[in-house]
Amino acid sequence: MLSEFEAIERTYGAERAGDLRKALHFLLRRQFVFAGDPRSATVYNTVMDGRFRAVVDGFFDSCGYRVHRDAEAQWAGITAMGEDVPLPRMKLDETIVILVLAAHWQDEVNVGAVEDRAVVVTTLNTLFDRYKDMVHRNGSSAITPSRFREVLKEASQRGLVDLGDLDAEAQDLEVAIRPMIKLISGADALQRIERYVRSQEVGLAVVEGDDA
Repeated sequence: MLSEFEAIERTYGAERAGDLRKALHFLLRRQFVFAGDPRSATVYNTVMDGRFRAVVDGFFDSCGYRVHRDAEAQWAGITAMGEDVPLPRMKLDETIVILVLAAHWQDEVNVGAVEDRAVVVTTLNTLFDRYKDMVHRNGSSAITPSRFREVLKEASQRGLVDLGDLDAEAQDLEVAIRPMIKLISGADALQRIERYVRSQEVGLAVVEGDDA
């Protein structure tokens, strides 16, 4: 792999080789990059650049990751190819929040309520109400509002959502859900939530595949 980097530096210069290293580190740290983030435009462009595609893919393949690119929605990211690859394993409450985000995103996409790059804009309170309606219709919420917001912050660090400023009076903030949410939640977010609700009814606190 070192020889490939040296070849890029000889061919395209030290600056482009440096951009490539930064892009690899960024994905290892954040998992996803989104073109809508101005501070990560260089990372996105580098990962999508056909001149470096083989090196990027080869590097992550050697580490046990698969690279995903979506030129239309303008994002890229990595997912683990095996259970032994060290992407963070989500806790149950984190998995539930991700599934709620994915279900809300898909519902809005189905009715055409999307913005540029397939982003769905909503609010924290809307999502939390949706969580209560979907998961705890007949009882108190297992995830508190503060914990729900904390999980959203963690999702923003992975590039899955973008969070606006908190309205202290309303205790609400804007949440922009990005299309890569569908990749880590799977195509059956609603069904997985329904299975979780049924498991709660019989006293089993599990969600199948909670290692998104």
